[in-house]
Amino acid sequence: MGKGRKVLSDDHARALIKQAIGMIFGDTQVEAEATTEIAAIESRHATARHKPVKAPRPPKA
Repeated sequence: MGKGRKVLSDDHARALIKQAIGMIFGDTQVEAEATTEIAAIESRHATARHKPVKAPRPPKA
């Protein structure tokens, strides 16, 4: 993975576990599915904004 994110989302962690299980049991289909999921999650993260847009504060009453 290289220089990836320091905090994983639930989906990312699940896909990494699925990939590891596929490797351990030698199930190449499960491993390939997990690798595809990981790539999709990482590409979504790469194209997303780095800083979320903050909602404006409501005016003081």
